[in-house]
This record gives sequence, structure tokens and C-alpha cells, in this order.
Amino acid sequence: MEEKEGTNIFQELLKDKSFITKEYYIEPEPKEDKPEDFNYVLEKDRASKVVVEEPVRGLVDALPSIENTVVGLFFSAGWCAPCHEFVPLIRDLYEELQMKRCPFQIVFISFDKSEEKMKEYFMDYHGEWLAVPFHDKALRESFRTTYDVNSLPKLIVVKDTGEIITKTGRKEVQDRGFIGYRNWREAANLKEGGKLHSSAIIKRDRTLDPKDSDA
Repeated sequence: MEEKEGTNIFQELLKDKSFITKEYYIEPEPKEDKPEDFNYVLEKDRASKVVVEEPVRGLVDALPSIENTVVGLFFSAGWCAPCHEFVPLIRDLYEELQMKRCPFQIVFISFDKSEEKMKEYFMDYHGEWLAVPFHDKALRESFRTTYDVNSLPKLIVVKDTGEIITKTGRKEVQDRGFIGYRNWREAANLKEGGKLHSSAIIKRDRTLDPKDSDA
């Protein structure tokens, strides 16, 4: 992929787009019905006349969710045997970095044959990171063509602009682990130490003080 210095690939690629977390596939617990007292009936009647669009669980705006952090674009599929060998390694590194409060986020781009297969693979084997919704085939294909992906698994590490830091993320995780991450972070030129993102704490992300991080 040819890229110009300083260009923001993601501004165009991810404009008005969303990622999902594992919560997207978790069925919410049923709400308990309140007693049908007079005041409750009045409130329910009023509520029925007001249309409120509730947010979709596990759906997050794409650009803010990877802002000012090192991003790993993880191209993978449940049918791919080498992917199953690599997932535990990248999951362990991700969890180590989260524990150390290091700015790093992963976006899973699925090559699975169906959403059910993607869901099974994502929920059972992946870490608590982000994924491109299966139904957004156009975005998945845009990632594939933009980064010229033709084999799996593939981990491409990029800045929050989409500019490539390394296309050999898989080998660097296998060979260097946390030391490899240090190099990515240095190349990312993060502001004020970077921002911590996790799908588990996506609503509580904050700007890091460099003292908070071990990297």
C-alpha cells in the first residue's frame, strides 16, 4: 500500500463507522416487571408515547475507540489453523499490556464464512478487543484491500491514523512479545503518553500519564 507521510487513512475509511465488542453478542438479562400500581401505569402510558432510540449494546464509534493509541489490525478466521496457534500469543500480550495500562487496541477483521462462525470464533478464542461487524462487508473488504492482505493470520500494527508501523506484527509478537510493543509505541508518536482503550472499559478510557505505564 502506498501512503503519504502524515495522511490520515482512517478518517476516510472509518468515517461514520462502528466496531463491536463481545457485548454485542451477549443477550441482555430480561428486565423485571414493576407492579402495576396506578402511578406505574401512568408512567408506562406516557413512556409509550415517547419514541426513544436506545443505543445498541456492544456497538462503539470506530474513530474514538482507537484514538491516540497503538492499533493492531488482526486479520483472522476460525477455519484457519495457524490463526488458532497465534491467537493465544496475541491474547496474552494484549492482556499483559492492559494490566500495565499501555495504550494498545486490537481490531479483528474476520475472514469467516458466516456471522455465526465469526461469533463462535470471536467469543470463544479472542481477547476483550474490538471487531469489525460481520455485516459490514464493505468495511471488511476495504481493510483487506487497503492493507493488501492475502494470507492469514496477519497482524498489521498501525498508528491511529492508519499509517503502517509494521506489517510483520505476527512475527514480532512471536519473537519479541512486549519488547516488540515498545518499538511500536515509540513509532506511534502518541500524545501525552497515549490513551488506554479496552472493550471492557470503553466508556472509561482516559489520557494516560506516562508514569502510569510500564512501557
